[in-house]
Amino acid sequence: SIQEYNPSYDQYPLYAFKMATGSGKTFVMALAIIWSYFNHKRENKDDYTSKFLLIAGEKNVIYDRLTRDFKDGKIFRDLPLIPPEWQEDFDLKVILKENPIHTIPEGVLFLTNIQQLEQRQSKKKEVEEYVDKVMELPEVYNVSDIFQENRIKEVLTSCSNIMILKDEAHHIYSFEKAWKKILLGLNKNLVSQYGKGINMELDFSATPKTETGALFPWIIVDFSLKEAIEMNIVKLPLKGLVKGAEEIASNKAVERYKAWIDAGIRRWREYKKALKPLSKKPVLFFQCPENKEADEIFEYVNSIPDLKGKVLLIHTDSTGNIQKKDIKSARRVAKLIDEPEKIAQDKELNKSFPNGLAAIVSTMMLNEGWDVRNVNVIVGLRSYTSKRKVLPEQVIGRGLRKMFPEVDANPDKSINVLEVIGPPGLIDILEELENQEGIKFAEFDPGKSLNLTTIFVDENKLNKDIIEIPILSPRIIIREFYLGEIEIDNLPSLRIPLENKVLGMEYVAIDMLKGMEVIKRKWDLPVPENSKSVIAYYTDRILKQLKISGHFDSFYPVVKRYVVEKLFTEKVEIEDPRILYKLSSLEVQERLINLFVQAFRDMTFTEREPEKRDTIKLSDTKPFVWSKLVYPANKCIFNYVPCDNDLEVDFAKFLDRAEDVEAFSKIVLKMGFFVEYRDSNGNLRLYYPDFVVLTDRDEHIIVETKGREDVDVKYKDKRIRLWCEDATNLMKSKWSFIRVDQADFEKYRFKSIKELISAQR
Repeated sequence: SIQEYNPSYDQYPLYAFKMATGSGKTFVMALAIIWSYFNHKRENKDDYTSKFLLIAGEKNVIYDRLTRDFKDGKIFRDLPLIPPEWQEDFDLKVILKENPIHTIPEGVLFLTNIQQLEQRQSKKKEVEEYVDKVMELPEVYNVSDIFQENRIKEVLTSCSNIMILKDEAHHIYSFEKAWKKILLGLNKNLVSQYGKGINMELDFSATPKTETGALFPWIIVDFSLKEAIEMNIVKLPLKGLVKGAEEIASNKAVERYKAWIDAGIRRWREYKKALKPLSKKPVLFFQCPENKEADEIFEYVNSIPDLKGKVLLIHTDSTGNIQKKDIKSARRVAKLIDEPEKIAQDKELNKSFPNGLAAIVSTMMLNEGWDVRNVNVIVGLRSYTSKRKVLPEQVIGRGLRKMFPEVDANPDKSINVLEVIGPPGLIDILEELENQEGIKFAEFDPGKSLNLTTIFVDENKLNKDIIEIPILSPRIIIREFYLGEIEIDNLPSLRIPLENKVLGMEYVAIDMLKGMEVIKRKWDLPVPENSKSVIAYYTDRILKQLKISGHFDSFYPVVKRYVVEKLFTEKVEIEDPRILYKLSSLEVQERLINLFVQAFRDMTFTEREPEKRDTIKLSDTKPFVWSKLVYPANKCIFNYVPCDNDLEVDFAKFLDRAEDVEAFSKIVLKMGFFVEYRDSNGNLRLYYPDFVVLTDRDEHIIVETKGREDVDVKYKDKRIRLWCEDATNLMKSKWSFIRVDQADFEKYRFKSIKELISAQR
């Protein structure tokens, strides 16, 4: 259901983004800020803004998480959200709630939580009263000279046209609560003083619902859990069914749920063992109905030898907020739980958890904004008879973020999956979520062994650590586009003929039962009112395909001149209706745009002689998970050769038995080796070959195995061959390339790589 909408509160644009936990709400917030900032700077200062207020709900855990991302503009620097050529123009100062504010920059992002906007005595006034009372300063001193900090609410009263962004907006949704009234009051004051209030408000939440479960009526984006799972953005949730388990008739939680508690602990142990080579430490999360049950579960779990002293207990109040006595430790853990080494470095946490943290026990009502990458197993202990309302999203939301962001979820290999284990009452909640999202969670047997494949350097095969891949500087470089280099006179004319007739279109309506024409009309084809919009359309399309930004004003007259002087069989008047008709045709659009793109695409690139920057030593590769096929080869330094398909497995077997191969390896993203190239459309792409081989003749060979050729194969081949020439010259050792055709490879049984190369030629 949708919350009843009250238009009296609709004082400025209000939009909500419903996005599943872990699907990238923070990225979307950052992109919204960038979008508005550059539109304000380059397009329209009234409709857009460069001033932003990001409100982190009412939970400090949320504020801490956003601070990590946005402090000093970190997210804008670390992620490729801003085109490189625009970076220098992005001047956004991030001001945290604890920072003093002396001036308001043109581009600013205030990061705070909603409590900072509440009506209460200002800090400045508090300090004045404290100083007067304790120090009894004489009147000649001006206390405002001593304390210069302004509270955020006071600052906002002079920030018209500001955009409000709210994370975990369901915490501050209610129109009846003071927080919404504060924003409405702020908007009213800004309008009265400056004629312009809040620019817009963007709400972000995985559960933009009221306390009754009704959806916000201003949702414009619904990125569901189903979509996030299908697109491999979050972990794949699995339902763990403990066959034969039953709730024991007991008022002791441990006795009642022991079958599921023990199943969760066993699965945690399996993950702990499997993830050890990757230096990852899984977290086991228990969700209990009430604080009383949480205490009992904590006592039991904390008594188990391999978990003793590694369990955090969190109590919540009736609304799901962490109780005050647990807040400090819970928030510190929330910051560092995915980085166990930092828990060891934190004095307070190390004192409480000297052996690290392995499990968390809390209630299902916990709503403090926790979502942890390292949670692999959630045990939800909800009685079948429980009447307490729990949002289904709360059950799995604690562990949806992927432990390995770059790897797809694979339930067969137990990679990036979230196992949810619990009694029938918990399964009911999951089924409710399945119905809401239109998905079906796969079921698994917790008794089945874990099958997580980890690739790592095999210490017993260090004699195969004899391959070093050079890292060369790029040969193909993107360069600044210089309009002065464009020579229209050198472009060929398309010689499109003009026709002295008005183009028309015909409308026909057919009786669907009899198949007869019953209505027939002829109309003149609509023509654009003037040439400006048409030339602008062509200019925009050409620049987008060339991936050139910031040159519209200077490129527009170039396109216009070509249309006037060279597009047709004769020089034309641009406002001639016949010209506008022709420019509207799809054929002319395609030919004109392709002409410009093909003519100027090369102008955005240049080539340089490469230099050797470094080398990749295979033994430096850190352990990583692999969700596809593997082969245990003796001549590969890794414990397994990671393979993408059956052809690669067969080729790895061949290399392992080939008499002239000393060592080889599959090339994976983790190694960091790639070669830039230009594809069939002239775009810059990255090419990752399949294998690197070292022969007994001390020759290095880059190998690509192919079953079916795509349109870019010849461009990749040409570029990698040139890379091999460069590597040979710079490394003083021979490098070459071979592409292995699947049909030829499977037709013969080669004994050596030399035979294979001869056959391929």
